[in-house]
Amino acid sequence: MPVHQKQILLFSCMVLSIALFITIAFNLKRPWLLNFGEQMQSYLYDFLGPFGDFIFVVITYIGSGYVSFPIMGILIFVFLYQKRLWTTLLIVFNLIGVRQLNWLLKSIFERPRPDLEHLVQVSSASFPSGHSMNSIAFFGFLAFLWHQKLKGNRKLSRWVWASSVVLIGLIGLSRIYLGVHYPLDVIGGFLGGGAWLLFSILLYTYIPKGERFDW
Repeated sequence: MPVHQKQILLFSCMVLSIALFITIAFNLKRPWLLNFGEQMQSYLYDFLGPFGDFIFVVITYIGSGYVSFPIMGILIFVFLYQKRLWTTLLIVFNLIGVRQLNWLLKSIFERPRPDLEHLVQVSSASFPSGHSMNSIAFFGFLAFLWHQKLKGNRKLSRWVWASSVVLIGLIGLSRIYLGVHYPLDVIGGFLGGGAWLLFSILLYTYIPKGERFDW
């Protein structure tokens, strides 16, 4: 597929993600959706038992800035060493940008946290989920870069994508289990972060060919 067609496809998917995000944002207060969140947390408690607390606290930690920023720091060093300046800047733009966008959206919607027991400490508003939004944007972009680098190894590339999808999904699920987000917060985070991921990939297509991995 020619690059310009890929760019059109990326832009179209980004617009669709934004449209779905807006749709969810206007349906946050539906009672049956609020009840669904409580039922889902209760089901996870019953299914996993006390051991689930430890697992999901660890998973939610992976989705925090305590993990993503050190990874970004390592990648900055690696890409600058490889003379990939634009890729380096895009990595920084991806992570810093999505976190700022999430802060802005939380400030706009100011949705209270679920009235449930919170198993981790939280301070900001509930919608959209920052962990979900940040993880799909950042880890998704890392998976994309690995996919580009591993194009000659389809099997390993599939494992990279599959592992990323599972990790991102578990991070979102952890926020519901820990009682700090409604399901729609997580879905909204995935859609908002997904749009940012697509935007980052779209920008990547404009990086000079000599500096990027094969496209």
